[in-house]
Amino acid sequence: MQMKRKKEVQELRRELETYYNMGIPLWLDGRPSTPKSITKACRFAEEDAYMRDYVQNAEGKVERLQFDLVKK
Repeated sequence: MQMKRKKEVQELRRELETYYNMGIPLWLDGRPSTPKSITKACRFAEEDAYMRDYVQNAEGKVERLQFDLVKK
């Protein structure tokens, strides 16, 4: 893995762990997930990519973070 790519993956994992520790549910392809599982999926999605969606409540606060596979 290239240094830049490795750094991006580490940053994503830290960000997801922060949300997870704040009690914000993480979802991967329509199912509850973990920072480790999402990071792994994003790292190994070769031809495709994951779209990130911040689901907000009525007050505009993030209540769920979703990752869905998008085929290229």
